[in-house]
Amino acid sequence: MPLPLRVGIVGAGPRGLTVLERLVAHAAAVTAGPEDGGLPPPARVAARPVRIHVLDPHPPGPGRVWRTTQSPHLLMNTVVDEQTVFPDESCRVAHIRAGRSMADWAAQATVDDPRPAPTTGTFAPRRDYGRYLAWSWERIVDDAPDHIRIVHEPCSVWAVHDTPADAARTGAHAQSLTLSDGRTLEVDAVVLCVGHIPAALSDERAEWRRFARGAGLTYLPPDLPAETPVDQLAAGDPVLIRGFGLNYFDLQSLLSHGRGGTFEHGDDGLHYTPSGEEPILVPGSRRGVPYRSKPITAQHPLPVGPDTALRHFTPEIVDRLPVRGDGLRFDEQLWPLILADLRSSWYTVLARTRPDAFRAGPVLLQHALDLSVDRVLRDIPVRESERWRGQEQKVLSPTVLEREPDLAFDLRSLLRPLGDRSFSSREELDSVLLEFLRSDLAAALAGPESSPLKSLFPVLWQARAFLKDLVAQGRISPDSFVREVRGWFEDFVSGLCDGPPPQRFAELIALSRAGLVRFAGPQVRITPSRFGESAAFVATSPAVPGEIRARSLVDAGSPANRVGQADDVLLRGMLERGQLTVATHDLDDGTTVTSSGLAVTDAPYRTVDARGRVHPARFCLSIQLSSVQLGLAIAANPHTDAQTLRDADAVARAVLALG
Repeated sequence: MPLPLRVGIVGAGPRGLTVLERLVAHAAAVTAGPEDGGLPPPARVAARPVRIHVLDPHPPGPGRVWRTTQSPHLLMNTVVDEQTVFPDESCRVAHIRAGRSMADWAAQATVDDPRPAPTTGTFAPRRDYGRYLAWSWERIVDDAPDHIRIVHEPCSVWAVHDTPADAARTGAHAQSLTLSDGRTLEVDAVVLCVGHIPAALSDERAEWRRFARGAGLTYLPPDLPAETPVDQLAAGDPVLIRGFGLNYFDLQSLLSHGRGGTFEHGDDGLHYTPSGEEPILVPGSRRGVPYRSKPITAQHPLPVGPDTALRHFTPEIVDRLPVRGDGLRFDEQLWPLILADLRSSWYTVLARTRPDAFRAGPVLLQHALDLSVDRVLRDIPVRESERWRGQEQKVLSPTVLEREPDLAFDLRSLLRPLGDRSFSSREELDSVLLEFLRSDLAAALAGPESSPLKSLFPVLWQARAFLKDLVAQGRISPDSFVREVRGWFEDFVSGLCDGPPPQRFAELIALSRAGLVRFAGPQVRITPSRFGESAAFVATSPAVPGEIRARSLVDAGSPANRVGQADDVLLRGMLERGQLTVATHDLDDGTTVTSSGLAVTDAPYRTVDARGRVHPARFCLSIQLSSVQLGLAIAANPHTDAQTLRDADAVARAVLALG
């Protein structure tokens, strides 16, 4: 009987589950019959036992982030239809086993579980996603054949060390895991799936914490909203919230719904009835506005392949681009293609919904876009802004645009909705922001089919997915990846695609009307202030006069997903011992910059140590792959040949190939 292959998966959240599923699928295929997609009988071999230890102090499947006990008011930021743990027929992997996407699970959940299940097309509570992940764990474990043993170890891993080779294990690379319960565990392969990790506080944040402690104030540093001690925030007091992203909307929900208030629909929109327990929220950020809300659309997940919204940023056209040195250049070669698709989508929807905005056929604009793409293919620099404005003036109605200038595609306003605008008072700022929220909410409810603005969502969603593939294939130059893709494009896409569900905008408007939200403004600056016996955090914005003082500050930014700032025992220790190292990128000007992620090989992402040595049996599959991948927070979407599932498959095959 051969010795078992021992595998340690560190982290039992969604990524850990995908690795586990692929390990089981491939290991089970050795003994499966032909009708199950396995090897035909003459080619069968004796199944090697596999023992898989899944290490996480939290329940396997939901893990820490998606645990099923969190508040029902915390919502997913993607719809039910956009989640899966299991590969499907679209995935370029072998041994696809029976499983369900979250939408398929939800359709059956009411049969198997008396609790209400989320419905298709909805932004479900996070704990419902946790229920799906818990079901997926049980499905994978229950379906594993006898020679595969899966054990959940409910503890943390504090350290990983190589151990001397065992003569009985030819080709083995034994590693010893030090566990938080005092045990050690020996395995032959380690897969790091640790997900979001705590980050050390920056100097500014550390100063805020010291000031708060010394002055008797409240400072809550970045954390998961479900774990943020919001009970420390007093009713009726202003609370400065640094950050206007998804964490803000989670906190908004916990401090409104969660404090006993109620939202009700009226003839003029949503209304909020306070419970009297709410604080007054004061969100602020660099842009001064939240990311735009997700649109309501019938297409989930958005299609890939020939049915995408992309006409110009396609594999066929990209394959025709001239490669310059170490790879494609985003700003010069890829962005013009994406921009052409954005403009095409905008004006296609505008022509359908507002034909009065045109004085000539929109086909002229499409012809101009095709010409700009042709220039890119012929490697002619594209400086088209003036020429494009001339084309717009020929085609669009000046009378309509004078009344409604936002009907024209304006990249600057998309990047910076408030621009460089100044406000004479906070009342004017509030009025402008409420108009922004109402306008975006109306567009979100109209959806990509009826709103030019929201028609950009499927274009950017699909462009990001394709760009993620190009990055994973190493086709983008390192300099362009750092300075351009990471330098500005990521944030641009997030601003248009990664905002909250539209109902959160409706709730924000209602809370503002109820006097429970005030806006801090763009380029907000927060400083500690002590005047005599009075101490406070003070928020100011260069765009609006005056200041807002508060005794509480909540840092609603997500923990920095930069491994160099890791503040957890495992990764910090491995970095300090040189077992892992932060990746670097060499730029065109000869400088070297550090990445946010670990140094790893290409798929299957073996780790690299501080001396540049590749570990043959230590793998990474998580957010820490940001040095070689893009869009790591994007979950695996069903029916899209998801990169996340292909990555898990590559890791699983490499693990099982260890001798």
